[in-house]
Amino acid sequence: MSEQDGHPNFGHLSLRQAEIDGPVDLRYSRFPTEPDFSNLKTSSYVDLEGAQLEKGIKASSIEAPEGVDFYRATLGGGLDLTGSKIGDRLRIARCGTINGSLILRSCKIDGELEIYDMTVSGSTYLSNMTIEGDFSIRNSSFTKDVQCFYTISNREVILLDCRFLDRVDFEGLRVGHDLTWDGTTFQKNSIFDKTDVSGFIEGTAIFHGEASFTRAILRSPTTIRACVRGVDLRETRFETGATLILRYAAVDMSGAILAGPTSLIALNRPFRGIFDDPLEEPEQLAGDPRVMLIDVSSVDTSNLTLIDIDLTRCRFTGAFNLDKLRLEGAWAFNEPPRERIGLTPFRWTRRKVIEEERQWRALRRHSRPLKSGWGDPPDHERNVPGLAALATIYRQLRKSREDAKDEPGANDFYYGEMEMRRHSQEWRMPERWLLQAYWLLSGYGLRASRAFAWLGISMTITIILLMGFGLPQSSPKQEAIGTIFDSGRRVTLEIGKQAPKNPSGVRFTSERLEKAINITLNSAVFRSSGQDLTRTGTYIEMASRIVEPALIGLAILAIRGRLKRGN
Repeated sequence: MSEQDGHPNFGHLSLRQAEIDGPVDLRYSRFPTEPDFSNLKTSSYVDLEGAQLEKGIKASSIEAPEGVDFYRATLGGGLDLTGSKIGDRLRIARCGTINGSLILRSCKIDGELEIYDMTVSGSTYLSNMTIEGDFSIRNSSFTKDVQCFYTISNREVILLDCRFLDRVDFEGLRVGHDLTWDGTTFQKNSIFDKTDVSGFIEGTAIFHGEASFTRAILRSPTTIRACVRGVDLRETRFETGATLILRYAAVDMSGAILAGPTSLIALNRPFRGIFDDPLEEPEQLAGDPRVMLIDVSSVDTSNLTLIDIDLTRCRFTGAFNLDKLRLEGAWAFNEPPRERIGLTPFRWTRRKVIEEERQWRALRRHSRPLKSGWGDPPDHERNVPGLAALATIYRQLRKSREDAKDEPGANDFYYGEMEMRRHSQEWRMPERWLLQAYWLLSGYGLRASRAFAWLGISMTITIILLMGFGLPQSSPKQEAIGTIFDSGRRVTLEIGKQAPKNPSGVRFTSERLEKAINITLNSAVFRSSGQDLTRTGTYIEMASRIVEPALIGLAILAIRGRLKRGN
C-alpha cells in the first residue's frame, strides 16, 4: 500500500472471509485492481466514500450491522453485494457511471437502501432482497435490464426521476407502504406482475412500451397516472378500488377483481410535472391519446366506471353485471361498414356494435356480401360466442344506458339485441318470421323512415287495388219494391240499394282515384267505414284497416324514439 495525495493507494486488497472488530474505513482510497471483500464480517460499518474502484469490487455475503456506504465512489467495474447482510443503511450514490453490473441479489438490509444520482451501464440485479426501511432510486439511469424479482420492502419504494432504458422486471415486489414513481421513464416493457402494494401508488410515469400488472394486489385506494402504450391488468386485484388515469393505452382487464369503485379515465391533455410543466411524451405515441379497453371478461363491472374510453375492440363475453356498468364522457363502440351491401342499394343501419358481433359477422362461413367491410375474421370460430350470448350482452348494455337516461345508446343496444335474437332463430320457427317482419317493416320500431316507406307502399297498393277492383262501376241507386192498389188502402214500399256492380271499361280515372284515396285515408287514419264497395273491395278495405294502422303505429313508435335520441 502507498499513499497518493494523502489517501491510501492499494495495489491489491483482499479481505475475503476476514472478521474485523470495528469499522472498515477506506474513504477516498484508490484500488487499481478489483478488491475482494467476499464474506467480510465487521462489527461496525464499511465506508468506501469517495473510493476509486477502477475495476469494481467483489463484496458478496458481507456483514456490516451499521451499514455500507459507496457515496461518491468511482466504480470502473461492477459492484457485487450478493447475499450481504447490512444494518442501518446501504447507500450507492453520486458514483457517476458504474461501468459494469450492479448486483444486490438476496441482500438483507435492516435499514434503508438508497441509490441516486448515478448511471449503471451494465445489468442491475435487485432480486430477492429484504429491506426493512425505504427502498429509493432517485435521479438515476439504467442502461441495461433491471431485475427486481420478489424483493420485499417493508416501507416505501421510491422511483423518482429515473430512466430505465431497457426491460424492467419487478415481478413479485412487495411494498409495505407507498409506491412512488413520479417523473420516471420506462423505455421498454415493464413488468409489475404479482406485486403486492399495501399503500398508495403516487406520481406519474412515462412508459414507452407496455406495463404489466398481472395478478398484482393493490390493497389501498390507488391512483395510477401513466402515459403508456399498453396496460395488462389481467387478474389484478384492486381491494379497495382504483382510479386509472391514462393516455394512449390499450388496457386488458380480463379477470380483474374490482372490490371497490374503480374508474378508467382517458386524459386528453399531457401530464404535468411538479412545476406544472408538461411531461415529455414518447414520439412513437404521438397522435391520438385515446385509451382503448380490450377485454373485461370475467370482471364484475358493477364497480367500474369508464370515462372517455374507446370500446371498439372490447370483449364483453363473460363479464358480470354489465347492466351496472357506467359509461361517461365520449365513449365509443364499433360501427357497421359504410359501404353498400353487395350489389344492392341498401346500407347497414348506423348503430353501436360490440366486438363480438363484428367477429361473428366477419366469419368465413358467411357470404362475401354479408361479411364485406366487417374486418378480419377471428383466428378460431370457437372463440366467437353464440348469438344468444350476444343478445344477453346487448340486453345488459341496453339496461345500463336506460338507467343512465341515455336513450340513443339504449336504442342502439336494443337494435343489436333484436338482431342477435333474429339471427339466432331458424326459419322454421314462428319467432323468426315475426322478428323478420318487425325488422323489415320498421327496424324493430326504431327506423321511422322505413315504417313510413312501407306505409306509403301499402296505401299506394290499396289505392290501386280499389281503383281496379274495389270501386263499383257506379254508385248503387235506391229502388222501391211494392204493390199499389186503387182501393184507397195504405201502401207499404220496401226501399233498398242495388248490389254494387263490378267495374268494367276504364277504371283508372281521376274521379275513381279521388274516391280511392278518400276510402284509404278513412280506413287507415280515421278508422271510418261504410263505403259502397264491391265484394273484392270490401276485403281490400278490411286488409287495409288491419295493416296500415299497424304501420302507422310503428312509425309513431320510431318517431318517438327519434325524438328521444335527439337526432
